[in-house]
Amino acid sequence: MFEVVLSIALIFVFLAIALIISNINFQSIYSSAHLVPPQCDAGSLGNTDIFSLAVCNMHLFNNNVLTFSQIVYLVALRVSFTPQIKINGVAIARQLLNIKGVGGEASLKLPSGFETFSGDLLDALYTAFVLSQVQTLMLAAALLFFTLFTSLGLIARIFVVSRTFGGAMIAFGIGLGLLFPLLVSLTYGYINVQMQSAALVSALDLTTVTAAVGGLVAVVIAFIASGAGVPGFTAWFSSFIEYGAFAASGLILIPILNFTIVDVFISDFSQAIGERMDFMSLLTNII
Repeated sequence: MFEVVLSIALIFVFLAIALIISNINFQSIYSSAHLVPPQCDAGSLGNTDIFSLAVCNMHLFNNNVLTFSQIVYLVALRVSFTPQIKINGVAIARQLLNIKGVGGEASLKLPSGFETFSGDLLDALYTAFVLSQVQTLMLAAALLFFTLFTSLGLIARIFVVSRTFGGAMIAFGIGLGLLFPLLVSLTYGYINVQMQSAALVSALDLTTVTAAVGGLVAVVIAFIASGAGVPGFTAWFSSFIEYGAFAASGLILIPILNFTIVDVFISDFSQAIGERMDFMSLLTNII
């Protein structure tokens, strides 16, 4: 009878928690910590709850990664059409001064392996992009996980034969339906704000990228001539590296961190109130 009364009390406790969570304005809380990008502002989209805010951040990050991949492709396309300039200065001097037995040449061209490197980079981007898509699917069903698994677990805990199963369902409901959106909104909110501040390019067109990459030749010439670079290109290149670093963090580091925290929570919480469940094993088997 004690377990039955406790299970009924837990139903009312979780109902109160769900009502409190639905009434909290997470957008206002995160905005005070500068973790909400302008595209996810509640004034335009109404992302005040944790679920819609997490989905918006994940969607915005996916768009940022696609933007970065398009830039890499355009840069590789521009570099592949860059002609090689060969200056046979020694041969010219030999002809002018009538010196025999001396030869050689100097060439000026972008690294010949850049096209291959950019192709490998795009392959790595789209391979790691699978984790972002998995997180997007999980976030889309986070509210369903929270309501379905938690309700099923609370009801199952009333009966003796399904008590351990009910505890595991409660752990999955809280971990996937509440903890995971909270982690995504925090981590990707920060990543998106930083990627917006990087301001890589304002327009994705071949003219913009051509002007940026074409400046590389001017940088090389300027370094050879006077040791000074071209400020426009160096600023663009630094923002490109910064943008790529945040994209790599969001594609690899952040998903591993989020999944690890959720896995540890579900494993420990399910063991405490029911049957121990391993979230990472289930996720890898599904993938």
